[in-house]
Amino acid sequence: MGRALGALLLAGCGGDRLTLPDGRSAVLDRPADTPAPTLVVLHGAGLGGQEMRGMLHLPERARAAGFAVVYPDAGGPFWNDGTMALRMPGLLSAADDIGFLDALLDRLVAERIADPARIHLAGLSSGGMLALRYACLRAGRLASLLVIAATQAAEPCAPARPLPVLIAAGTDDPVVRWDGGVMFGPFGELERRMAVPEGFAYWRRANGCAGLAAPVALPRLGAAWEPDVLVQRATGCRAEVATLLYEIRGGGHRLPGRDDWPLLLLYGRATPDIEAGAMMLDFARDPRSAPGLGALRDARP
Repeated sequence: MGRALGALLLAGCGGDRLTLPDGRSAVLDRPADTPAPTLVVLHGAGLGGQEMRGMLHLPERARAAGFAVVYPDAGGPFWNDGTMALRMPGLLSAADDIGFLDALLDRLVAERIADPARIHLAGLSSGGMLALRYACLRAGRLASLLVIAATQAAEPCAPARPLPVLIAAGTDDPVVRWDGGVMFGPFGELERRMAVPEGFAYWRRANGCAGLAAPVALPRLGAAWEPDVLVQRATGCRAEVATLLYEIRGGGHRLPGRDDWPLLLLYGRATPDIEAGAMMLDFARDPRSAPGLGALRDARP
């Protein structure tokens, strides 16, 4: 049995279950000492919190780092970031997911699980799109943002303050395309969002960045034919926040890392040069770093 399929089947094991007022729930892995820095991870379309937990392999690493990790469930197969649900109201969730995340963070803080100054948000695909929207509207509640296989909605908004941001996307993604098209299988394009480079430029402007460093490739861990990762880093950002784009060259709609489940090849190829769970946790632990590369040169100690 492949690692990814095994993760899905075993994902229900472990973790505490939080029942939330609207009938939804979240899986929680908590460290020994709380309130703790907390990573909230929003799953991709058609998945759930338990499945996302199993795919990232984070519980032991997060516990050793003193982090709580929370994996909430969407109200339907997709999260509602306020854009796609308007285009397909009968299929996509019309739940107020911004309000849902507000209530979830309020609960984590009230129950002394989360340190309110160290709440980090990450998301995959549909979850990444909601994470981008939430960070845009609620930057003051977050310590960092990391999204995979997602890009910014075309509708503008203005974050209240600079925020460390890492965007990871595959140039050959057939679902959330590099050019901003969101595809719905054989039905064609569902939505047009910012192209990935445009979304990166949006966050550079929001963070008041002055320029771009020369791109740097992550160290190669796989074969020459496998997708590699080119790290683009903004410089001179306000409050010296990291603003990063991980361009997965040749990568598809996949979590970075190794797996051996052949069906995932329908979504393109994954890079073996960095692993998604480690990337999320490393960036949350040190939002002034570039996972896989270390501390940024123009960041203060």
